[in-house]
Amino acid sequence: MKKLKYIILLAGLVACSDLEEEVYSEISPSNFYQNVAEAEVAVTSIYNSFNRAVSLYDFGLSSLTVVPSPKIQSRVWWRRMWANYTADATEAISLPRVWNPFYQGIFRSNVLIAELEGREFDSEEEIARKEIIAEAKFLRSWSYFNLVQLFGDVPMPLKPAITAEEAQLPRTPIADVYQQIILDLQEAETNLPSDKRSATQIGRPIQATAKFLLAKVYLTMAGLPLQDASAMSLAKAKLQEVIDLEDTAQGYKLLASYDDAIRIDNNDERIFAIQQTQSTASQGTAFGHVWGSANRLNNPGLGQTHGGFTEDFYNSFDATDTRRDVTMSYSYVDRDGVTRTYKDDNYPERNGIYQNKYIDIDQEAVNGDPDMIVYRYSDALLMAAEIENSLNGPTATAYGYLNRVRSRALATNAPDGMTQEEFAEYVYEERYKELSFEFQEIYDIRRLGKVEEALSQHPENITWSPTNTAYSPNFNLWPIPVSEVNNNPQITENNPGW
Repeated sequence: MKKLKYIILLAGLVACSDLEEEVYSEISPSNFYQNVAEAEVAVTSIYNSFNRAVSLYDFGLSSLTVVPSPKIQSRVWWRRMWANYTADATEAISLPRVWNPFYQGIFRSNVLIAELEGREFDSEEEIARKEIIAEAKFLRSWSYFNLVQLFGDVPMPLKPAITAEEAQLPRTPIADVYQQIILDLQEAETNLPSDKRSATQIGRPIQATAKFLLAKVYLTMAGLPLQDASAMSLAKAKLQEVIDLEDTAQGYKLLASYDDAIRIDNNDERIFAIQQTQSTASQGTAFGHVWGSANRLNNPGLGQTHGGFTEDFYNSFDATDTRRDVTMSYSYVDRDGVTRTYKDDNYPERNGIYQNKYIDIDQEAVNGDPDMIVYRYSDALLMAAEIENSLNGPTATAYGYLNRVRSRALATNAPDGMTQEEFAEYVYEERYKELSFEFQEIYDIRRLGKVEEALSQHPENITWSPTNTAYSPNFNLWPIPVSEVNNNPQITENNPGW
């Protein structure tokens, strides 16, 4: 049974590798994971869980994390259900495209960890073996971090399942999931490479990546639902380690240009991103097509315009703030030379205020090359401002972190003299301006207890079929897909209200 399980998995791994054809039928636990090269193939398979075309980002996280933002609106009915909280556990477009990729990544991570922890490599490859295990644990922790924020208690497999029964696990309490995330990240922080990766390993995590994610985990634990009193100080200490590495071979930095930070893949500001390439079958992001403006890409059939920003959000930027026009298009010239400008109606002509972050005007097919941004160094600075204010009030240090981000965008400095509450709200709004469409929105809304507030802002801001929905505490979690509940007898009930 174990051999059969691994053969099924490894058949997927070799599809991404350069192994010779005659090896395909011979792969088993006894002759794979024998060296670093084979382990690298397995690492690639984990990443392939997250960069499938028309999957995790294009149709999944964009619905569950971005659309509920009060700054966003969608003209697509099944997207709007997530903004209005009228979706349910049977929704089959977005829910499985989040749940399945993360659990596939977890499964592949578990297999790799189990195999490598039970092997010994040659002495010159032993360091690499530990680094690869650490990388798998980083990816597992990141997957669980997304799942626990979205769904609350979730099944938490930590080893490969030998039988179908072993694959059916009960839900693990939120606090326990977070403790496992911390354990994985602490090991990743210790054993990942300290220096930035070489060109052949571009985009993969280093120790500073794990430090940043650990700080974000602590910050999240300090908020709802856990409200861990000790977590904010832990977040501050860990984030300081990231900031101390700024602009070194072991760290990240704030680029001089916001446009460069968004447009240039694998730049020094990007802490983590999901690599995309349209040249590989079934890979590449369709985000520019799905969320892009009509008739703008290098193909008349591209640009589905699933949604965009509200006019109020567009008008909230300083006139000099470069982030506005990098992030969104109020007006643009399409490939036929026609100027399309925002219209305050139900958008029959699809003339909205569209996202610009993942637009590649040379894109000729549905799938494009822009990497999906996960974390940037500007996020670290805004987190530092929030943490400092939470612990000590709006000090000069807190203002310094905040104004570094605003100054880079050529925006005016934040107003002096704010109270602690005013400063916290200012940073919350600043996160929208800096990080919109970087899949942080619902996580900020929930940890800060702003679900009801965000929901109440939708009808007054949205012109694409606005809907009034009465707030319910159930909205602080999404439902687990009904297929998972039906197929796993250990999951006895879904989240309340779903």
